[in-house]
This record gives sequence, structure tokens and C-alpha cells, in this order.
Amino acid sequence: MLKDALSLALNPKSNSMKKLLTYLLSLFFFLAFASFGYAQDDEFNMDDFAAADDTEIKNFCNNKVINLSPTKLVSVSYDFVGGFDLDSESGDALESDYSAVSPVNLNHGLRLDANFPIISKSSIIVNATVSHWESNYNFGSVAESHGLATRLGNTPLRSTRVGAIVFKPLNEKNFMLFQFDAALNGAHDFDQFQPNFGKLKYSAAVLYGWKFNDNTNLAFGATRTYRGGRVLHIPVMLYNKTFNEKWGLELLLPARGAVRHNFSTKSLLMFGYELEGHSYFLEGTPDNGLGFPTDDLELRKSEIRTRISWDKSLSDFIWLNLQAGLRVNYRFTLDEDAGASDAIINNNIGMPLYFRVGFSLVSP
Repeated sequence: MLKDALSLALNPKSNSMKKLLTYLLSLFFFLAFASFGYAQDDEFNMDDFAAADDTEIKNFCNNKVINLSPTKLVSVSYDFVGGFDLDSESGDALESDYSAVSPVNLNHGLRLDANFPIISKSSIIVNATVSHWESNYNFGSVAESHGLATRLGNTPLRSTRVGAIVFKPLNEKNFMLFQFDAALNGAHDFDQFQPNFGKLKYSAAVLYGWKFNDNTNLAFGATRTYRGGRVLHIPVMLYNKTFNEKWGLELLLPARGAVRHNFSTKSLLMFGYELEGHSYFLEGTPDNGLGFPTDDLELRKSEIRTRISWDKSLSDFIWLNLQAGLRVNYRFTLDEDAGASDAIINNNIGMPLYFRVGFSLVSP
């Protein structure tokens, strides 16, 4: 399966793939050098110290917890999901009866994530974030009436996001976290891509927290998110706890959670889950005579990934990440527009195994 996926993903005859790889690799190396350069710019400089006086210096808490999983500045990974059936049937918004099944041999895609510092002071930390994910569907066969399978087989799902994360300490014990991003999601080839910025999806979160000690922090807040496949406004909780040198918890509920086992400072194992989701613009998906509008369709996709994840340091700044687990479908529906509450097409995509391999440049 891995050999076939790599052959398809890296086909040198694909012009769109050449452009994609050129773009992603250029962006990766730019962010890698920028982040690495910033991380290394921490030399001792006497000019940074002013003359001593009686001015009171305010102390702030930091965002670090002992033995926490490493902060990844730039990550490149490849995701593989095993075979399953795309089983589609009419939803509540479709008046006629409809069903179609097409087998998927492999679902795979490249993922690029970057999280690099813009401002890094004791009084505030601001990081810019950039990500690009894609998901290719390789069908064994496509049912004649299966318009969604036809669309997914011809054009991969792609999501590009930009945003920022702000950590603002208020004093030695309290802090606030702010997150914002904008995403452009759809099914398209780069050769024919015409971005529709009217379809941008915005997510945000704000949390208020406590840094109890170097082993524990806790925060509560609210978020606007598309992790459920459609826009949700829900409460959120952050909790990081290191119990001892070997065990800890890393939670950002309901988005993800894990029990952490540290073999050493250079190797750790995580047992947990993550909720992944986006809403994709699918203009022009064939209706196969069913009569639903095709100019303003969205695929609302959300899945729960239960997983075991291993992180291993290969050098001071380069880490390997391996993941394996189950992909559990939460939502995979075709809807008319962003405001529609009833699905046109409901889809069942089973519970296949998944595997991911990646490399990261981490913060020192």
C-alpha cells in the first residue's frame, strides 16, 4: 500500500504534482531556515542590559511544562488511510431516493505545517501558523451514478490555512491564549485553481489560564471551529500535567487528548485521539440527474483519529513522528451551502486503519 501511494503521489508525469511539490518544498525550506535562524538568534549581548536602578521588574509566567512533547516549528508528513467503501445515500434535503457505493483502495495525502515565532518576549509570544493538507482518493471503481466519487477521484481535497497564536502572560500565575486562522478548502487541481476568497472559513479561540507550577497549566475558554465539519461555537479546555519523569497528560478538549509516556527527553509515546475536520467547497459536483444545485456545494468532513504516536529525536533539532490508529467517521455529508442544516447526501466511510510518517524541525 505504501509503495503504491508514493508512486501515485510522486508521479513525475503529473504537471500539477510538480507544481505542488515545488511550491511546498520552497515554502518548507524558507520557513525552516527562518525558524531555525530565529531560534539560534539568542546570543549573549551586553547591550541588552540597562543600568541598574530601583525600577520594579514585573515577572511573567511562561508557556512551558516539563517533559511536554516538543514544539514543532516546521513539519512535513504523509498520511495513509486503508481501503474502505464510500457508501452514499439520500439525505433529508433530497426528495428522491438515492444510493451508490464505490470502493476506495487508498486515501492518502501530504501535510505541511509551520509554526514560527514573530515576537518572543517574556511579556508576549506571537507565532504565525501556515498549513497545507491534501487528501487523494484512489477508487477501485466508481459507480456510474456516484457523482461525489467521480469528483473526489478526479480532484483531491486540499486545505490551506494561515493564522496566528498569541500567548499573553498577565503575571506570574495567569495567562491568556488567543488563536485565529483563515482556511481556503476545496477540491481542485493547481493548474485550474481560481481561489474564491468569499469561501474562506474562519476559526478562533480565546482562553484564560493558570500556570500552577512547572508541571501543570490549566485554561478554559471558547472556540469557533470547523473540526466538526461545520461551524461550531463550543467551550474548550487546555490541561497539561506532568506527574513524574515518565508520565503526563496533554489535553485540548474537545479537539484532542493524550496520555504521554516519556522514555527519555529524546523519545516519547502518546496514546490518545484527535478530532480533525474541515468544510470543503465542491462547486460543480455532478448531480447525476438528482436535481440538486451544483454551484454552491460543500463537503462537511469530520473524523476522530484514535492513535498511538511515537516521537523520536534524530538530532538536536530534527524529530521523527510515527502514528498508527483508527479513523472513525463523525461527519461526511454533501450539503447545499454553509447555512444548510439538512444534508443532500449522507456518506458512510467505515472505520479503516491509518498510518502517518513525518519529520519535524523542533524548537530548541
